[in-house]
Amino acid sequence: MKKFAFIVHLREIKDVAYTLPIPHFIVTKILRRPILWLFWRLRGRWGFMVRSRFRVDSKTEGYILVIWLTGNQMMSTGQNSLVKKRILEAVLYAQNKLNCEVIGLGALTASVTSAGQWIANRGEVTASITHGDSYAMALTLEGIGKIVEKKKMKLSKSTVAIVGATGIIGEALSRILALRVGKLILIARRTNKLMALKETIDRYSKNHSGVNISTNIKTVKEADIIVTATSWPEALIKDEHLKQGAVVYEVSQPRNVSQSIIKNRTDVLVIDGAYARVPENIKFWWMSLPPHTTFGCMAETMIQTMVNGHINHVGKIDIDFVKKIRQIGNQYGFKHAELTSFNQRINIENA
Repeated sequence: MKKFAFIVHLREIKDVAYTLPIPHFIVTKILRRPILWLFWRLRGRWGFMVRSRFRVDSKTEGYILVIWLTGNQMMSTGQNSLVKKRILEAVLYAQNKLNCEVIGLGALTASVTSAGQWIANRGEVTASITHGDSYAMALTLEGIGKIVEKKKMKLSKSTVAIVGATGIIGEALSRILALRVGKLILIARRTNKLMALKETIDRYSKNHSGVNISTNIKTVKEADIIVTATSWPEALIKDEHLKQGAVVYEVSQPRNVSQSIIKNRTDVLVIDGAYARVPENIKFWWMSLPPHTTFGCMAETMIQTMVNGHINHVGKIDIDFVKKIRQIGNQYGFKHAELTSFNQRINIENA
């Protein structure tokens, strides 16, 4: 039996109620501060739980491990060594106790470990490590294509903004979209990284569209399509940041867009990004997502295990592997999920 593990953390405190049988109001209103305090003090095996065990096919079995830290705690600058140790403990448990051959790093577990390289380079780690962002990248390109098709837009005449352009997905996406869009806006927190990315695009993509860089989130006001792909665990984009009729493709987990936007701005679409539809025979727990749906990074972990892909996929995304993993995914029945907004089905043509 081939085995894999997918390691995640709580996006926010309310995810405790999706993970344990505790009512939301008790978690968020009564026990919020004690729970957050407790999370920092958990050690060893107490720092994570095996939330789900399930079959992918007759030869492949998977586990979902949840680390007891929220998105904000994962990105706490003063606790980086503790966070990385917690992730490593979960990886080693999956490897040594659950006998997993492939281990996927979900959400911010990849961001805080240098796109998984810190884990993969450790001598005690013998399992194959993947950040799963290659398949997430493939789904993102497909998702943008669906938006353009259904909204009857022309990508070559559209302005696209990438929030988190210097991240794992953002950087690779920027290099590809520079050749396809009318104008590209790259947004990130560090000017030096943005300038380096722009220079790379200028050097290798001489026929690209106009590329602008910015550290100001308000720059998304110019964009027809906004892709969020950041490691910042808080809502960044607000109502006033978006132009009339803008479409946001939300890859970030935790989310960077508040649900209040679709209530206050009925002209704006927020689409759940990089969601994968898995074959219907695969059934597993996954927080609040629709049935048979998971994130691209988890889908990649499954696919890699099914094909005996015992190679680390960490660090920068290999564009050739993006094409390969998409083809393999299609062969095994994985595809882009039906378009949803905050996990609710939408009809994008009428939106």
